Amino acid sequence: MKRFTLGRLFRIHQKIRSGTFPSVAELARDEEVSERTIKRDIQFLKESMGAPVSYSRHEKGYYYTKIWDFPFPKLSAGEILSLFIATHLLKNFKDTPLSSSVESLMKKIERVAPEESILTSKEVEMLLSVGFQPIKTKKEIGEIFEIIFNGIRERKTLKIKYYTISRDKITERKVNPYHLYNFEGIWYFVGFCQLRGEIRDFALDRILEIKTLKERFNIPKDFNPKDYLEKAWRIYKGGEEEIVLKFDRYESRWIKERIWHKTQRIEELKDGSIIFKVVANPEEIKRWVIGYGSHVKVLKPKSLVKEIKEDIGKLSKIYEGD
Repeated sequence: MKRFTLGRLFRIHQKIRSGTFPSVAELARDEEVSERTIKRDIQFLKESMGAPVSYSRHEKGYYYTKIWDFPFPKLSAGEILSLFIATHLLKNFKDTPLSSSVESLMKKIERVAPEESILTSKEVEMLLSVGFQPIKTKKEIGEIFEIIFNGIRERKTLKIKYYTISRDKITERKVNPYHLYNFEGIWYFVGFCQLRGEIRDFALDRILEIKTLKERFNIPKDFNPKDYLEKAWRIYKGGEEEIVLKFDRYESRWIKERIWHKTQRIEELKDGSIIFKVVANPEEIKRWVIGYGSHVKVLKPKSLVKEIKEDIGKLSKIYEGD
């Protein structure tokens, strides 16, 4: 069975069904395979799939002696919409070496799937929208992505010149790459930083120079990408501690509707407000808390309470006199 490709068999079936009497040479040319392969495919259609295929010496091509449908599963409405959503999310691979593979995959799906089960892009757009608008980087990261991708596969250490935006500093470091991931449209990779002696995340668009070294490494057996990424509130890893927040009655209705993090715990109070507890990085969650303004109060830790007060004071000074 490995010799036969479902997509190619289905396309051969479509051409035979069209009534144009396609020849072996024509099918081999269209599918870019040998005539011997096409003959095997037709034999498989006839003997293994029960297709009523016959050869016309007069027309010098193949035809069906009776109406026959290819036994391909029809796609439900939900499956069609799932394909649309998947296609939308796969746009994250634009400008990476995988973009051409993604486009090729979607074309194959369109070619293989029965016409009656496929909606046009316009029809799908009228049915639903996916509220996902990834951030776009100003820098092309295609070549960097490929080097890191190959570094992970081949277990080779990388040497990078990296711009750390929080410290506004450029450093050179050796990193053992473990995993690539996308967050809100931005590509990052996780790796062991030999300079800092710990696992860190690096944004691909902040890599100024990159080089593959001959040094090899092994990914620790206890490293699990899923577990590692789930530790973050959004993207920051490390420095987690318990954070306790109090949301007022108004805002608590929205907070209770969502699962914000796997560590969250919610305690409902009599006045309708809630106590929200979560284990996260204080620096990162601070931005989320500030977004709720006067509807939330930080109870713990004291260091975060202090930082929030300082930020509120700075904001007040900015708007003084307006």
